[in-house]
Amino acid sequence: MIHNTSQMPSLIRFGLAFQHLLAVFAGTIFVPVVLGLPIPIALFFSGIATLVFHYFTSGKIPLYLSSSFTVLAGMAFIRQSCVSKGMADDIALCYTCFGAFVIGVVYLVVAQILRFVSRHHITRLFPPVLTGSFIMALGIDMLFSATYSIKTDWITGIATIAAIVLTQMLCKGFWQIMSINAGILVGIVVSYFSGSINLEGILDATSLSQPFNDNYMAFRILEDFDLEMFIATVLTVIPLALIAIGEHISDMLAISRTTGKDYLRVMGLPRTMSANGLAILVASVFGAPKTTAYTQTTGLIQLNRVCDPYILRYTALLMILLSFSPKVAALVGAIPMAVIGGITLVMYCMVILVGWRTIGSVGNERFSVRSIVIVVAVLGVALGIKFFCNGGIQVGNTTLTSLTLAFIAGILLNLIIPQKHENAD
Repeated sequence: MIHNTSQMPSLIRFGLAFQHLLAVFAGTIFVPVVLGLPIPIALFFSGIATLVFHYFTSGKIPLYLSSSFTVLAGMAFIRQSCVSKGMADDIALCYTCFGAFVIGVVYLVVAQILRFVSRHHITRLFPPVLTGSFIMALGIDMLFSATYSIKTDWITGIATIAAIVLTQMLCKGFWQIMSINAGILVGIVVSYFSGSINLEGILDATSLSQPFNDNYMAFRILEDFDLEMFIATVLTVIPLALIAIGEHISDMLAISRTTGKDYLRVMGLPRTMSANGLAILVASVFGAPKTTAYTQTTGLIQLNRVCDPYILRYTALLMILLSFSPKVAALVGAIPMAVIGGITLVMYCMVILVGWRTIGSVGNERFSVRSIVIVVAVLGVALGIKFFCNGGIQVGNTTLTSLTLAFIAGILLNLIIPQKHENAD
């Protein structure tokens, strides 16, 4: 692993940051598109949230924070509930941002409680077998979204994947760590000749525009305050917050396993969770979606072996600059979905590999009946719910996704089945 890129030329560092930007761009804009929030705000505050997280974790953890898919269904439910009560659409979106704000508060509260819980108990609750299984389930789940994107142009998608794989296999040094950019370049060229790339939106977009919009700020709910909707929002997001916290812990364990640094020991879970909570508060107050660490950046780190946190801060600055230029954002957005699907498919394969290696870190224990049951249950629930229950189950006001139910199943089995001591180091 390359932990320090300060000696690399500026052009290479820019290329590494650009790879991460493209890795997270589609996910960053997808959530606001679904909810109806402005895309520039989401871009701007994904960068800000990342910088906030890095500031409060002393810039030591190579993670990028952006729009969260985990709570998307709950946020959509809140918006729909507000609209059904006759509220204006902008106020309904303010309630969704307020819901994200509540999640940030829950993060901070849980982080303070965890200060009184030993690291041993945390690792016992989230052993490598469980976290590795969940990371694999997350990677497999995301593979399907990448496949859907590739279906838009099979030839371009396959060419992109082939270029990345061949660059990794045949090249060394600069070209190997730039394999994602090589895949993007090949994909764009192939899509150009196949006629699947569309540049019309770039010409119509303005060159410069400020991204801010105060219509969706969280505390605008006070302008049309509804106590019943306030209570419903809080009750809807609290269980989602606890699930998102489990995702945060899994992300911390995944990046620790990938980089070879135990961030739960170096930094401490209360501090990383507090930093994540503060990032969520900052984003949601100004009308951006709830943010979370992006697993695809972990997959990219696994692929190119560069884990310098500076690169993620560089990516954050690029994303902030992107939010001020609709034309540049349109240029990035014009990259065919098949190309984005190709690079994300490779990265999620790397995420699955991280999960498998996490399970393998317990040695022969991974072949025990207990470990096999947990792995099979987590993967089975995740895939079963996704295919046979349309990706989730409605429980009251909350939609429990396949990943959420898989995580809950894994936690319960880990608590119920007697375990021997598992060394997570």
